Amino acid sequence: MPVLTSTFHRKQEITAQGTNQHFGLIFYVLSPGVDVSSADTTCLKKKMHCARVLTLIVLLVGLVHSFSWDIVVAGNKQLEFLHHGTLTHTELIPSVKWITSVTYDAVHYRLLFTDRNYPNVSIYSYDLSTRNIQVLVTRQSTYYLRIVYDPVTQAVYWKEGSSIYSSSLNPSSSNKADGNLFAKLDHFCYDLAVDSCGGYIYWITGNEIERARLDGSEREVLITGTVWLRLSLAIDQQTQAIYWTRKTHRSDDHWSIERANFNGKNRTTLYIVRNAQFALSLAVSKDFIYWQNYEEEGIWQLPKNKTSNATKLHSISSSNCPDCNRVATNYTIEEQIEGVKSCNALQALIPRESNNGSTVSICQNYCFQGECSVSAEGPTCSCKAGFSGERCDVNACHKHCLNGGVCSLNKGVEPVCQCTAGYNGERCEKSICNEYCLQGDCGVGTDGLPKCSCTPGYSGDRCEVNACHNHCSNNAICYLNEEDEPACECTADYEGERCDIAITQTGDRADNTTQQVLRDLRSEASQVIKEELKRILHFSADKLDEYEAKI
Repeated sequence: MPVLTSTFHRKQEITAQGTNQHFGLIFYVLSPGVDVSSADTTCLKKKMHCARVLTLIVLLVGLVHSFSWDIVVAGNKQLEFLHHGTLTHTELIPSVKWITSVTYDAVHYRLLFTDRNYPNVSIYSYDLSTRNIQVLVTRQSTYYLRIVYDPVTQAVYWKEGSSIYSSSLNPSSSNKADGNLFAKLDHFCYDLAVDSCGGYIYWITGNEIERARLDGSEREVLITGTVWLRLSLAIDQQTQAIYWTRKTHRSDDHWSIERANFNGKNRTTLYIVRNAQFALSLAVSKDFIYWQNYEEEGIWQLPKNKTSNATKLHSISSSNCPDCNRVATNYTIEEQIEGVKSCNALQALIPRESNNGSTVSICQNYCFQGECSVSAEGPTCSCKAGFSGERCDVNACHKHCLNGGVCSLNKGVEPVCQCTAGYNGERCEKSICNEYCLQGDCGVGTDGLPKCSCTPGYSGDRCEVNACHNHCSNNAICYLNEEDEPACECTADYEGERCDIAITQTGDRADNTTQQVLRDLRSEASQVIKEELKRILHFSADKLDEYEAKI
């Protein structure tokens, strides 16, 4: 586990138990494994009662766990805590290389931060009560990670180049060791923020601000326009607004801090940051907006009601990292939703005591459609029929029926669909025209049934009848003529309208006809000869028959 060193920068007045003596503390360093025997030596030298010194040590340990802070600023290897503009505490983490981003989990009282130790980047959690540090995600990356946390889903999101990743911190969930890809964007992502009440994640890609549901659906561009860069982004439930920093021109050294409603409407410029190469690390609290002026190496604050000008809160050393997010605020859940009419998601996370002193309200409004119970792992839901999801927030009918189909629950359990005209299938996912007309265009008739308009050469209810099918014989080629009627192109041996007449059979008939004609001609010639013989030679009929027999 990384070694922690705590330093208190403000003088504290501590009263030792059992005595009225006060000890002024300028700073105190406490490391794991400290040898309290040194306290015995100290108390002997100073002639103090050892019990008082041991009590002082206990008080100091308690002080480590209970210091007050408004914002935390990440340095290279340390976390600096400020209260009312004064540096009160520094947490040094020598084992990390470079803290590039930090965010606060107000439910579990812990910080989440990223460490860039090339070629790896890691996401840590730091428990402010126990000072325990835990590695949550480690992956290879050349980018600086920017992280945000959603306490409702217990998921951490981070941007990496043009991609957004996520990892659930719920102990019962299963994750990849290096996180899960949430979205692949078209452009480089500069910053992101989560709307826990609405269930949205927002991000900046240069000129545009987009958002999507936490399941990746309903992605939309909210704000666009020709500017040089939009760099940093923050969400505030109390004002129901998104905040961002914007630079209009590359050559301009002015940045504007702007605000709009969650839907991107009612854009307002709150403040102009002058003489700034970058205005980044944007964060909000109950009363203030914070950012880092990269040029002046300082953290600035501006009241959200803008009744006064911005003031420089804290000086920091340059990190040479315009892509880092170095500021997080101690913005409690109660403060975030104060005055907000409806935010059941965060309201359920606020613990209250019941009459017998036990905490029960963590279940209040936690399960949307089910019964809630609390275990050591947290609240769990037993969903009503037709609902599912960790918080019973997924309706079985939600987006179940497609193409305008109406969903209902069969026996209150299974979703069934009543499809609109022109669609069928279990989820109305199939068009009745899909592959219905084989050779033509399909439409839906007034009776709700598919109707086909066939292409030339086809007929039938589904345009399944080809006019050329079996029309031409003897391997002839069928085609459509100018009237879109089938016609045949015969091979050399056949003829006829459908190429069903063999040319050789036609020739035999011609020969027979010719022979018959010749026979007829001979018969006619023979009769003529006979008549001439009668006339010239005066042959009698008997004499003529005798002559014909001889020849």
